[in-house]
Amino acid sequence: MSYWGWHSNFRQRRYSVSELSSDFRTAFRHHPAGVALITATIDQAYYGLTISSLASLSIDPVAVSFSLAKESGAAGAVLAAQSFVIHLLGEDQQELAGNFAQPGAPRFTRDQNFRILPTGEPHFIEAPVAFRASIHSSISIGGSRLIAAEVHEVLHGQRLQQHLVYQDREYLKLSELRAASASN
Repeated sequence: MSYWGWHSNFRQRRYSVSELSSDFRTAFRHHPAGVALITATIDQAYYGLTISSLASLSIDPVAVSFSLAKESGAAGAVLAAQSFVIHLLGEDQQELAGNFAQPGAPRFTRDQNFRILPTGEPHFIEAPVAFRASIHSSISIGGSRLIAAEVHEVLHGQRLQQHLVYQDREYLKLSELRAASASN
């Protein structure tokens, strides 16, 4: 028997590539993640996309990481931009997150409440917090690109609120989950 007790009886499962991919997707579909919106400007055109892969990377230098599944459209604009803004979305910004996750949905409209920073990027002022950043480095893995971005500025939103979470293909409000948990 091994130190862990169960190790001697453990047998490694042999996966086909499609089984492994399917199980991997299912595991992450049920893993809750914060929702962020990245915006950039290229040739005076505004671009944006919703991500759920944002993570803190370093304090010195201040840096975050995220992944992009393709290198065209809004993702290509982020890769080409001198700098961009990463918005940590609030729980009342589900519609905004959805608009930037679906092709053809309304983006950068007046009712979405954004301004253009002096550095040229669109900034959604109702996001609880945003980071102005630029690419420090990146690596390609399969069809995705992992980005390390250096943060140059922290932009505080107009009001403090809980952050938006994504799990199993739906947006969740932490305040509602906490209220439901407290009532049980």
